[in-house]
Amino acid sequence: MDKNIEIYKSYLNSKNLSANTVSSYIYDINSFHEYLSEGYGLELNNTRKAQILTYLVNLQKQGKSSSTISRTISALKNFFEFMKKEKLIEDNPAISIHSPKQIKKIPAVLSEEEVNLLMKQPEIATFKGSRDSAILELLYSSGIKVTELIRIKISNVNLNAGIINIEGVKERIVPLSQYANNAISDYIKNFRLKRCKEDNEFLFVNISGDTISRQGIWKILKFYEKQMNLNKELSPQILRNSFAVHLLSHGADLGTVQELMGLTSFAAAQNYLNSVEFKSLEVFKKTFPRV
Repeated sequence: MDKNIEIYKSYLNSKNLSANTVSSYIYDINSFHEYLSEGYGLELNNTRKAQILTYLVNLQKQGKSSSTISRTISALKNFFEFMKKEKLIEDNPAISIHSPKQIKKIPAVLSEEEVNLLMKQPEIATFKGSRDSAILELLYSSGIKVTELIRIKISNVNLNAGIINIEGVKERIVPLSQYANNAISDYIKNFRLKRCKEDNEFLFVNISGDTISRQGIWKILKFYEKQMNLNKELSPQILRNSFAVHLLSHGADLGTVQELMGLTSFAAAQNYLNSVEFKSLEVFKKTFPRV
């Protein structure tokens, strides 16, 4: 990591920001630094406004949402303002860049065929493969957030009942699909105990036996995205989106989707309707009592 980013990270931590906020800001700045270094051979203190604008255009071409681009702009503005105050640069190159208008995008999803192919990727005879299979099956079949996933404790899991208790702001009980149940059971019985440190109460651990991090989950997804040669970004959010859209496509109601996903409003669940290809006649025949 660039030394200026390390100094800024320490500064952010001193401001009592949440770990997720600091992690997101540093990720955005590191991503821009990588782009600047590879594309222009420059360091951060040589950044010009034009290079930031070019980077933002690239994010748009990659299909990044308005909110993601706005967060990136905010992260870069604050970072360069910090460098200016520390007299590391004379001017803030991002100061006059404005955030794009918030446009509601149709949620990106995987097709059911892509999901099936994804679930075949992990080599389940190994620790990594078994753990990854459990993570992928759980993310897709429950619609939980990655922050909820990494906080799941062994005590939250009831495989006999086929449920997991999700703790936090949106505490709820989510059912496990049979695929997720089997994958988690295999991981716990055959691999987790051998790898996990004795005092670790969390379900998912890394190769060192410590609790897996958000960054660890992202690395797992990027690995399988590359292995599948997928033409879209494989992320926790796309798996969450796919869970909602596939449920709705098969006849689930919005209230159920809202409850299972821990969504704060009905409108948030309605946003997924834009991605649903309804088979109207088929659903009608299966659900209407007098056909």
